Amino acid sequence: IASCLVGSEMCIRDSGCTEQEETPAKPADNTSVEPADNTSTESAESTPAEPAESTPTEPAETPIPELEPISADAITGIKWQWASFQDSDSPENQIMVPDPESYTLAFSPDGTYHIKADCNSGSGTYTLEGNDLTLGPAAITLMACGPESMDGEYLSLLPSVGSVALENGQLVLYPGNEGDKMFFTNGGQAEQ
Repeated sequence: IASCLVGSEMCIRDSGCTEQEETPAKPADNTSVEPADNTSTESAESTPAEPAESTPTEPAETPIPELEPISADAITGIKWQWASFQDSDSPENQIMVPDPESYTLAFSPDGTYHIKADCNSGSGTYTLEGNDLTLGPAAITLMACGPESMDGEYLSLLPSVGSVALENGQLVLYPGNEGDKMFFTNGGQAEQ
């Protein structure tokens, strides 16, 4: 079992990680308990080791920088083309999208968005408050675009977007809370 030490968390063999406030409770069955420091293993019938002294942990800070609020006017009416993706696990490695014009996103002033994902297209609704962006579920075609297509990656990232920014003329979407970034370039006026 891999160590599950997070704050005062301990691993219990064969049952995953469980949160422990003070002294760990004895398991109901005869499984073994691994202390957080993994220095010894106690059976369930013996007294569990005292947990390592823990201090309250601060919530993990998101690597997403403080973003300047943007208005809907700044992003609507533009055909944004997905140019690249930056994974927070390796920020120095930016994945370039081979055909940005095949992966577009356009916001309309009426609160709808339109996407093109290679051979698929669709639309949904969005909300923008400051720099918090929520893309509602999209009604989209589901054609198989081929093995070289990035439609699967594109369509899996968009629903998890939580924030948006404008940086150097590019639209930057932040999917999830891990600090990943999707970069879009201005592809001209969106068709209405």
